[in-house]
Amino acid sequence: MNKWMKILLIVIGLLICVGFFFTKIVTYVIQGAEQEQGETDLRFSEISTEFTHQSDFVAALPFMALSAIDIDNDNVDEIFVGGGIGQQDSLQKYVNNTLVRIPSENWFDKDDNDPTYGASSIDANSDGLVDLFVTRSSGVYFYENTGAGFTGKKIDFPLDKKSLPLSVSFADINNDGAVDLYVSNYIRPEYVEGETIFNQEYGGISNLLLNNGDNTFTDITKASGVYEQHNTFTAVLVDLNNNGLSDLVVAQDTGFVRIFKNNGDLTFESIKLPVTYSYPMGIAVSDYNNDGLMDLYFSNVGKTLPDFLVRGDLTKQQTLNKDYILLENQGDFNFKDTALQNNAAKYGFGWGLVSYDFNNDTLADYLITQNYIRFPGVEHLDIYPGNLLQQYESTTFKPVEKVAGISNKHFGVTTVVSDFNQDGWPDAVIGNLNGKLRAFINKGGTRHWLKVAFKDETNSIGALVILTMNNGQTYTNQFYSSEGLGSDQTSDVFFGLGEQTQIKSVQVKYQSGKTVNIDSPKVDSTIKLSEY
Repeated sequence: MNKWMKILLIVIGLLICVGFFFTKIVTYVIQGAEQEQGETDLRFSEISTEFTHQSDFVAALPFMALSAIDIDNDNVDEIFVGGGIGQQDSLQKYVNNTLVRIPSENWFDKDDNDPTYGASSIDANSDGLVDLFVTRSSGVYFYENTGAGFTGKKIDFPLDKKSLPLSVSFADINNDGAVDLYVSNYIRPEYVEGETIFNQEYGGISNLLLNNGDNTFTDITKASGVYEQHNTFTAVLVDLNNNGLSDLVVAQDTGFVRIFKNNGDLTFESIKLPVTYSYPMGIAVSDYNNDGLMDLYFSNVGKTLPDFLVRGDLTKQQTLNKDYILLENQGDFNFKDTALQNNAAKYGFGWGLVSYDFNNDTLADYLITQNYIRFPGVEHLDIYPGNLLQQYESTTFKPVEKVAGISNKHFGVTTVVSDFNQDGWPDAVIGNLNGKLRAFINKGGTRHWLKVAFKDETNSIGALVILTMNNGQTYTNQFYSSEGLGSDQTSDVFFGLGEQTQIKSVQVKYQSGKTVNIDSPKVDSTIKLSEY
């Protein structure tokens, strides 16, 4: 080796070292000391997919749709993926440990300049086939599953001219068997005046739409008491007090976490919460402390940005919270933010997130997508890996995504969960803006589980599932839609059981009043409610 070659290698080595330390310094300055990974036996293996999202961060908002939907009733979900600028939507099917594209020409045709931001699935016409509601820049669309494909129509409702639909959530608020919609709306790019406006009446106006019985809709936003002009990312309708009524949970940009209690008469009551001004974006739902009540976890800007960049027009007297928010449901619409005490608060710029017991130890975990597209080249740094927060016996959380093999350093924005290989362990698909769709199979373990497979239909919405073990321990879950951000999860409800093997009963309480009781189901099995 000659002298110049040795010098070149030394220079390259120095540049690599400088780059490494520069990355570490940037990460530390922006987000503080990196949190150590927790201990876990969770392991995921990535499988190939056939979709790469196309995004224009100037012409379009930074969102994309993902929905789990079983289009052919084979009990294995397909994945609907929203296309960006200049790109059609796609359906992906799990085949031989890969996700492959299903030919769907003319099923979801849209204009090239009309990106798809959100999607949720439900059998909206009670024909046994699961349909789709899709939000785009141009409006909200209903796609009917014909058994041989999908046919679509735009939904007619009074959308404010400055408002752009980002996501759609479901309920049956008058219990008539027809699906009602809450459409979360953001301000259209051409009307944007700023991104840190808290104190003005500014932003999109979301819509609560009552189904007329034929999948046409009447707007009851003002009459119901949920009217607000405020940019909204997403919402979830979930029963928070186990009374058979779906309550409305809303994540508002430059605003608040909002909860509206369902009064049962087509009106809602705003609930006072222990929250301050923040940037809540995604919503995850689970009974994280196993007390029988559903808790709520919200992503936020986190520790990414300094206060002076995000306080906007807040006064000195107004408090800004950049931390993630974990609202522990303490009953009777009283909530406590336990994020900080449970190590669930201090994470990077978060978007869509979901809650499942990924390691089947009876404790709910959180899978979070992260990105900040305004940092050029950020995907090459270790700032936004996307966090998998595993819960431990003390109800504290630790990140385990690197050890588990599910970190995602791209512009992650949303996630859906399903069980592709039907082994009882939740798998995940991550949507990346302007990047590759990524799918991860949970490699499982020896812990036990039970799945309750709901029919993805209106009558299932809000159903409460109570699992009782022989030792008296109970676990609770619900069927609800649109958890995450612009996404909709599998219609299967999962229970991790740890080392327990004896189940006394499973009770399913539907909002219609129907109750299904199942005695002594076997562990490591799936209860198909279509058989009851």
